[in-house]
Amino acid sequence: MNYITSPYFSHLFDGINDLMLFVKDTQSTLMNCNQLFAEHFGFDRVEMIKGKNDFDLFTHELAVQYRKDDAEVFRTAKSKLNIIELFPNHMGEVQWFICNKVPIIDAEGKVQGLCGALQQLEDSSVNLRPFNDISKALVFLKDNYAKKICNKDMAKVAGLSVRQFEKRFKQIFNISAHQYILNLRILKSCDLLIAGGVSISETAHRLGFYDQSAFTSHFKKQIGMTPMNYIKHHSIKRNIDV
Repeated sequence: MNYITSPYFSHLFDGINDLMLFVKDTQSTLMNCNQLFAEHFGFDRVEMIKGKNDFDLFTHELAVQYRKDDAEVFRTAKSKLNIIELFPNHMGEVQWFICNKVPIIDAEGKVQGLCGALQQLEDSSVNLRPFNDISKALVFLKDNYAKKICNKDMAKVAGLSVRQFEKRFKQIFNISAHQYILNLRILKSCDLLIAGGVSISETAHRLGFYDQSAFTSHFKKQIGMTPMNYIKHHSIKRNIDV
């Protein structure tokens, strides 16, 4: 991967507006990127971000989610295209991005890493009519995920029938809007739990769960452990890091 790790590699893409490029090895460590990608995470130079991984740049849960996509590319040696997801910058602000990941394969047919491209969805040249149809609803969802909202509310914002909205949403995310909202709430709860100062019951209340029991059930299903064990796990990790 010498040519990919070369400082000249990233300059190939500096003239492409709004496109963030990155290269990872099979351990999902950043080997190279363009200047725009580095700046998105608050680094002045590309060299400052090389060697970092998803866990250095994102919350644990987002890092796990991104690595699942990486692992699929490494395992299948096939590209994973048009992944639509919320992607944060170094200020914690999130926006909708479209991501493509392509395997890097050597002369012997072995996967050595991947090359990825990120672009804000509204700037993408990809024709994604389903997304355009529900884009207003997605903005509404991002701002109101902790409130009690239903498909009828989001369909109204999008100017679609409930059936049309549900069909478009499933086309994009391969899950229902209800499940997506639950997933988003759980990801947000992880930040609250790690930050401390907020009880599990208060976290559940803030994020719109009926009660602590319902929150715990959904949390365990998505994260693989209870909120209490999650807090203990990260408390231990912080102590080890110190």
